[in-house]
Amino acid sequence: MDELDAIAARIRARDAGGAPGPWTLELYPTLRCNLDCVFCDTTDRHRPAVNELSVARQLAIVDEAAAMGVRRVALLGGGEPLLSAAAPQLVERVKAHGMEGFLTTNGTRLDVVADRLVAIGWDEVHVSIDGAEAATHDALRGRPGAFRKSVSALCRLRRLRDRAGGAHPRLGIHTVLTRDNVDELAGIVRLAAALGAERVDVDALVAYRPEQVAHALGPREEARLPDRVEEALGEAHRLGIATTLEHFRRGDVLRRGARPPEAAPGEGLAAAPCLKAWHYLVVQADGRTAPCCVLAGTGGSVADAPLAQVWESDPTLVGIRAGMRAGRPTGRCAECSENILVHERAIRARLAPPLATPVDGRAA
Repeated sequence: MDELDAIAARIRARDAGGAPGPWTLELYPTLRCNLDCVFCDTTDRHRPAVNELSVARQLAIVDEAAAMGVRRVALLGGGEPLLSAAAPQLVERVKAHGMEGFLTTNGTRLDVVADRLVAIGWDEVHVSIDGAEAATHDALRGRPGAFRKSVSALCRLRRLRDRAGGAHPRLGIHTVLTRDNVDELAGIVRLAAALGAERVDVDALVAYRPEQVAHALGPREEARLPDRVEEALGEAHRLGIATTLEHFRRGDVLRRGARPPEAAPGEGLAAAPCLKAWHYLVVQADGRTAPCCVLAGTGGSVADAPLAQVWESDPTLVGIRAGMRAGRPTGRCAECSENILVHERAIRARLAPPLATPVDGRAA
């Protein structure tokens, strides 16, 4: 059974009256950040830590997640997770429970945990890199020298991994598509290959505030995008790099915020616009929860309540599940990334009733 089938089976078990926990826990150790990305949609990233969970509580949440059957823990969030004092202990605790560990970081502090990640067999690290050239990346990330730090740290992590003779952590690059880097997509793919990364995940920009809109693709960039995507896909194929760039063959993918995900034909969970609330749980730095990163911080808190209690009965989660079952996503669901929606549609397809199979083995 592959992962998507396993997630679908867990959703079915819950729908039948069981109480399985989420497949994935996404934990934000902190909202603080040491960069100043011009397109960032987290407005409180430079404030002093406010009501952030203690290291002990964050470690306990990982323990509770393991007891609930969580299979993957992703450390990321509205800030830089490696600024948190909890980060080194969290990666140890995740692997001590045998769960898959995923880390997204801007890379500037990756050296803090690089040796440990290799030693414990951490599964995957994605570094945010927004340009093939240092000038592009540094301008978007708001800090001179950020590109050099991130690339150097990723190189060191690869060397440590290769020296240890292991395959982990797998390495990836995450890029936000802007008018500033649209002409560097193929270069970013080549950079990923040179750094030993296996994939490049490209996301569309969410642009609401003026400083974000200023970096959205304009008509000229949109006109060039199809050629740039095909060029980058060609490089990815040549170099053996997995990407999400194929999603950008559709122009509507750029319109994050324009429309919510649509329900599929049919009824029940197999038609739900999104299934995150049945298999995914986000815990923000202050303990507040949500079923996804778009809605982060809108649900009840696990600061003082057990993780399982919030997962089962939090009014926000219960309400989102009811809305999705009825084909009514929230308004903010329109902000979702196509990368996520593709994954959700693949799970949903596995919930659809199987076609009848006559005795000759051919589907009816």
